[in-house]
Amino acid sequence: MPQYWMITTSPKNFQVSKSKEFTVEGFKERNRKQVQKVMPRDKFVYYISGKQKFGAISEATSGFFFDEKTRIWTEEDEIWPCRFRVKPIVVLPDDELLDVKKLVPLLSFITERQKKVKWGLAFHQSLRVIPEEDFELIESEMKKILSKSFGPSEKGLLTEKQAREAIITLPLENKSLHDRLGEMLETIGSWMGYNVDTRHKITPDHHQELDVVWLRGKNPEMAIEIQISGSLIEAIDRLVQSRDFNYRKVIMVIAEDQLSDLNARLKFDPFKNWLDAWSIQAVYSLYTNGRSFFELYEKLQESRYRERKEVELVK
Repeated sequence: MPQYWMITTSPKNFQVSKSKEFTVEGFKERNRKQVQKVMPRDKFVYYISGKQKFGAISEATSGFFFDEKTRIWTEEDEIWPCRFRVKPIVVLPDDELLDVKKLVPLLSFITERQKKVKWGLAFHQSLRVIPEEDFELIESEMKKILSKSFGPSEKGLLTEKQAREAIITLPLENKSLHDRLGEMLETIGSWMGYNVDTRHKITPDHHQELDVVWLRGKNPEMAIEIQISGSLIEAIDRLVQSRDFNYRKVIMVIAEDQLSDLNARLKFDPFKNWLDAWSIQAVYSLYTNGRSFFELYEKLQESRYRERKEVELVK
């Protein structure tokens, strides 16, 4: 079972971690024993001292290692050598950080005495374990902020520009919009139980690759081309060949300004009867809504005994 932690950091060092895309965390030598307890899959919430706000969540991808040569953070007299690698899970916009004061009455790691006298005392440690239920509460509130930040527009739908901006802020491994869309579609397929791959050859001995594929075992199921740049004709050709090699469904993710060109090229082509065109907004909505659904679905399937003070409401 993973452990849940809270990292207390300064505003400057939080920005440093953010600029490094939350790939590594470091602590002073005096924190060595605590850092050595960190294991892969442990999760961390970042408390920003001074601002009194939560700003991000990450997950450990390694255990402890010692690095006294590479300077990352801002203190000139301290290199923070006790480290572990992480990946980002939730990162809030700088102007949408979660106010801790709203959660103080609900957080169990803050003692009743601290709540009455000075709750900030509970946040003085650089790294400390917190209860799972506290972590889940903080994570839930942070995700609510994200959903509001990139929620529906006044007309009820996300614009393509809004979707592009929202996708770039998601905690994904890839940099470009094209590759982020591929990563999202790969993740969605894995949630649904498919074997998934990116840059996958249409057949093992074929010379052309598809952006994303979903397979049932080894059997072709879904072929997806992400056409937001590059040659539209070549993307169409790859999907046509996918249908010829028994992919059940073919999808092109396309920018809105390319749709008329796509329709013009397929006007007299029966292939249009097989092809689905998906917007960037649709992929973003499927990914964000699917993540919420499958997180709740995992809780629905979960069956284990857990000590708790009282029954909690799943939200």
